Amino acid sequence: MGLLNALLDLLYPPQCPFCGKPGAKGADGPCPHCQTAPFWLEGRQAVVPGKHFVRCACATWYQAPFREEVLRFKFSNQPHRAKAYGAVLAQTIRTYLPGTFDCITWVPVSPDTLKKRGYDQAQLLAQEAAKVLGKPVLPLLEKTGKNRPQSSLTHGRERFANVAGVYTVPQPAAAAGQRILLIDDILTTGATLNEAARTLRQAGAGQVVAAALCRTPEHGP
Repeated sequence: MGLLNALLDLLYPPQCPFCGKPGAKGADGPCPHCQTAPFWLEGRQAVVPGKHFVRCACATWYQAPFREEVLRFKFSNQPHRAKAYGAVLAQTIRTYLPGTFDCITWVPVSPDTLKKRGYDQAQLLAQEAAKVLGKPVLPLLEKTGKNRPQSSLTHGRERFANVAGVYTVPQPAAAAGQRILLIDDILTTGATLNEAARTLRQAGAGQVVAAALCRTPEHGP
């Protein structure tokens, strides 16, 4: 098996899931170059306050070269990247959200998107982060409304209006009284996370905090 793996690495060199460059040993974490790259967030830039969630912890800026790798994760049938991304997100959560949640859920894609894509990237991130954090993952939210892709809208007001009412909590008793960590892949204006958090709070959640793998630089401080 060792020889076979060596041959596969020679023919198909492992790629860093953060920059896409070949030559990294394995693909479960950032390569040495990416470990010191400027896209990592820390301090005040890593934490964004919300209206219906207390705060959102973000691991990286949504900028090149990582932006292109995240897009491959979402749209190019590369769900295996969730292992590396979920571990990074878990470390961010440990740093900025300790002791603030009892369970984890995620911002779901629509049934049509799930059928087309074959997986929900936020769900995979939540599941991988939960393995590290040792917390249960609960499917609390469903997306029932149809809306335009948030990436097609440029103004914050449009983004907030676009997601209004698109989520439901099918079993409110599962959310009632819970301190919930809500996970998504990208934070831009916070509209999607705020609407999902509002829906959870309306269903009786005691508190909602959030975490996102990336934060869009245009909306940084």
